[in-house]
Amino acid sequence: MANKNSQIFGGDWTEKKLNIFEKYLRAYIMALKEQNFSKVYIDAFAGTGTIYTKDGKLLDGSARIALSSSPKFDKYFFVEQDYHKYLELKKMIREEFPELEHKVVCLRGDANELLNYIINRVNWGSSRGLLFIDPYATQFDWSTLVNVSKTYAIDVWYLFPFSALNRMLTRDGEIVESWRKKIDSVLGCSDWYDFFYKPDPQISLFDEEKEQYIKDVDTNELKGYIIERLETIFPAVSKNPRVFYNSTNSPLFLLCFAVSNKSKKAIDLAMRIASDILSR
Repeated sequence: MANKNSQIFGGDWTEKKLNIFEKYLRAYIMALKEQNFSKVYIDAFAGTGTIYTKDGKLLDGSARIALSSSPKFDKYFFVEQDYHKYLELKKMIREEFPELEHKVVCLRGDANELLNYIINRVNWGSSRGLLFIDPYATQFDWSTLVNVSKTYAIDVWYLFPFSALNRMLTRDGEIVESWRKKIDSVLGCSDWYDFFYKPDPQISLFDEEKEQYIKDVDTNELKGYIIERLETIFPAVSKNPRVFYNSTNSPLFLLCFAVSNKSKKAIDLAMRIASDILSR
């Protein structure tokens, strides 16, 4: 039974997301097994290590999956903002993985600030990293993603908040300023409005004082737009991200994969593994 600090959310899509991530993580650490790099795992929204889904399933969260993998990473960074979840995460590590405590750094606070702190702390010339970004909504800033890309050493799985963004993109194009700023922050640009909206053809010919706009983008177009945005900062991005839907078949999240390493060999290997997993 879940306690008051455990994570209770998601459904069937949560298990699918974690399965994709786990398959890549295990393939990644095996691929780097013989290479002379320090292997770094980073979880920007680590949670508690355990997930109780709304449909009654008990799942290992990303933190526990990473710690359970073999071979082991040389360093683990876990970021969690919620105080109670942070304490539960530390307890899980202490009780279940005491032999790894010296390799683990748990940080509590804003994922953007702390991820930038981690990036600046690691020598990426001699390290390779795997980053999992799994926000609840629109907490993750594009500027942080840019800093990740500039390491040229991190593979990224990013669960993009499809539904949260879609809710802010109102049908009539009337978007409050705070939402506009948040969308700018999530997408890293301010010209998104021209892509998502077009002049409303139903506007009255007698009302020419203010041009009206209407939302004109479907799921595939929105997915394509996000991929194109990621391609502006990463050398390689999967063209086949996984869309997760809710019980009413509305898109919730888009699981994206990107490689910051410029090496063709590294890109080919990472993309081959990710593409195989995402195509299943």
